Amino acid sequence: MGRSIAWFLSLGALLCTGVTGIYNGISEWKGAETALQKSVTAGVFLYGVVGLIATLLLFKRRRWSVAAAIAWGVIVTYVAGVSTIAYGGEDASLGSAIAASGGAGLIALGVVLTARAVTRDAVFSAWSEASDED
Repeated sequence: MGRSIAWFLSLGALLCTGVTGIYNGISEWKGAETALQKSVTAGVFLYGVVGLIATLLLFKRRRWSVAAAIAWGVIVTYVAGVSTIAYGGEDASLGSAIAASGGAGLIALGVVLTARAVTRDAVFSAWSEASDED
C-alpha cells in the first residue's frame, strides 16, 4: 500500500512539473533578462520535458525511469536554488537558495527512491516469471 501511494505521488509530482515546466519555460523565456535568469528558464523547460518522459517511464514501470527521475531531480534542484538568487535581487540570501535546493532535492530523492523500488519489483517479478516458464 505504501509503495502504491508513493508511486501515485511521484507520478503526480513528475506530471505536474512536466506540464507546468514546459508551459512556463516557453512563456517566460522573453522575460528572462540575465544569463542566470535564462539558465533558470531553460532549466524549467528542461525539467518539464524530462518530467514528462519520467512520468511515462515510471507509469510503465520501466527501469529507465530511475535515470530519468535522477536527471529530473538534478534539474529541479538546480532551478530551485538558482532561481532564488537570479530573481531575488539584493534581498536574496545564500541560505534561502540552499534551503530551496535542499527542499527540492529531498522531494526529488523521494521520487528517485520510489522509481527504484517500483521498477525493481517489476524487474524481479518479470525475471521470476521467465524463470518459472523454464
